[in-house]
Amino acid sequence: MKSSNVIARERGTDLLTVRNLHVEGFSGERWHPIVRGVDFSLKRGEVLGLIGESGAGKSTIGLAAMGYAKPGCRITQGSVAFDGADLLSMSEARRRRLRGSRIAYVAQSAAAWFNPAHRLLDQTVETAVAHGIASRGEANR
Repeated sequence: MKSSNVIARERGTDLLTVRNLHVEGFSGERWHPIVRGVDFSLKRGEVLGLIGESGAGKSTIGLAAMGYAKPGCRITQGSVAFDGADLLSMSEARRRRLRGSRIAYVAQSAAAWFNPAHRLLDQTVETAVAHGIASRGEANR
């Protein structure tokens, strides 16, 4: 007999749910709104692309969907649930364990995130090794 958790996952329940997300950035000695009231959800296997002008908040939304705000930014309102867990209320240590192993952010210009001073292979396997998903040898293969 399957557990209710497994059955719910098979039925296509939401894997990621973002509701009324608000993010602010600090500039000029005060906080300014960057993201105002964003809502979306994703079911297992779905893909979401964010489209907008430069500076519209796409990257900020993507990072906030992992419970992360860049330095100088803060999530001020809303909820982010990943696989039923509230990312905004859990500890940073627990969020860190999820990032890279269960949830990840792919930048619109992923090539710009690589450091030319290091081998590309080393940079692409770093997350899998750091999160214990694979050994260095397995990841390299």
